[in-house]
Amino acid sequence: MFKLLSYTLSGDSPGWPGNPALALEEFSSLAKGNAANTCMVHFHNHSGTHIDGPNHYISGGAKIADLPLDYFIYERPLLLDIPKSEHEKIGAADLRPHENALARADLLMLRTGFSKYRDRDPARYGAEGPCITPDCAEYLVTAFESLKALAIDFVSIASYRDQEAGNEAHRILLGEKGHFICPIEDVNLGLVDKNALKRVFALPFFIGGADSTPVTVIAEEE
Repeated sequence: MFKLLSYTLSGDSPGWPGNPALALEEFSSLAKGNAANTCMVHFHNHSGTHIDGPNHYISGGAKIADLPLDYFIYERPLLLDIPKSEHEKIGAADLRPHENALARADLLMLRTGFSKYRDRDPARYGAEGPCITPDCAEYLVTAFESLKALAIDFVSIASYRDQEAGNEAHRILLGEKGHFICPIEDVNLGLVDKNALKRVFALPFFIGGADSTPVTVIAEEE
């Protein structure tokens, strides 16, 4: 069984405060006598469910289209339930009890439950979410070389209320210390049965030169 974990991207999609919303601009129209319906799509590259490449925070770091294809295919995904609410932080202490499982994983998926606000209170979801601490980021990149990506069910690994710490966590995850782990943000993890999880695919929009792009995340379950 396959499940789509990416949210449909639209002009109403919540996101990091201040980022522009997606907009569609008609280019040709059957109703106007053109041969086909087409449009121009304008969106910020960190819109909706998206994956950050190292170049997002690391000068000279790999951009999304530079990464090998197997970097987006995860054969050993691990989903952990780490309940968090507004402004709460996920630190290394939250993950250490799962160290043995983490050592085998190539994708870590953190389900906090904060996604419940995505539809009912988009402003809250975008500006008041949990975050990943710098010590958590350092723990992941230094202790688990097999990890390729980190998927979360909130808008960003950074907190809008503590952007300095969020910037540091991004830099650490994205390769400041060598090994990098790509964040996959704003993922619909509520659909996942962690006991049946088999594989995950995260297929980005391959745009040459882009640090990060929206991504289609699909989970395969037994």
